[in-house]
Amino acid sequence: MHKKNLYILILLSTVLFSCKNSTQNNTERIIAKDYVPKNLEEALMKIDFNLTDSLKLKIKKKSENEFLTDTHFGFGLGLRNGWKLWKGSELSKYFNKIGIFHPDDMSSIILTSYYRKVNGIDIKLDEQVNYYKKYWKGAELTRLPENSEHPEPDLEFRASIYYWDGNPKKKHAQVFIQTNSKNKKYWIYDYFYGWKKINQKTKEKLEDTIINETELVLNEIFEK
Repeated sequence: MHKKNLYILILLSTVLFSCKNSTQNNTERIIAKDYVPKNLEEALMKIDFNLTDSLKLKIKKKSENEFLTDTHFGFGLGLRNGWKLWKGSELSKYFNKIGIFHPDDMSSIILTSYYRKVNGIDIKLDEQVNYYKKYWKGAELTRLPENSEHPEPDLEFRASIYYWDGNPKKKHAQVFIQTNSKNKKYWIYDYFYGWKKINQKTKEKLEDTIINETELVLNEIFEK
């Protein structure tokens, strides 16, 4: 073999071997017991390493909402405390840079992303981040729009219903109900759904619905 070709092969082998060792060392560093991930990719790698195949199979059998609800106060709390999301860790700074500042939101993004990774689904990080940015935009969730924003003049909103579907990603929300209709046609307003004119029967159904089924009724009303 020509000496020049032999030299190139030796050089390539050295580079490839060094890259393999570097990757292996990086993985070992990330999965180390006391290591706190610095970004979402490392967080997902660390979780994946520590979960057994049987647990991953159980995760796959759950819906995304079920998984988030089941893990938010247990596993999620462990992530928030263990990875120092409340105390300015590198991981929390990573989230701060992409516009996420509350530890609950950080852990929810991590858990949502892991669920999607296990199930071979696109994690849609930008979409997740935009959701929380939208949520924290002022106090929009519980603010009734000004009179100038009402769909009709002279509407009075004196009743409201707080609701939550148990999904930590959804947060608490509030639907406002018009109370002074003279023609049995009422307006309701919800930050996530918008405005909708309803009849008295629908209004009474909404008022009588239990808190964790309110969103189901709203889906029917807005035909979502």
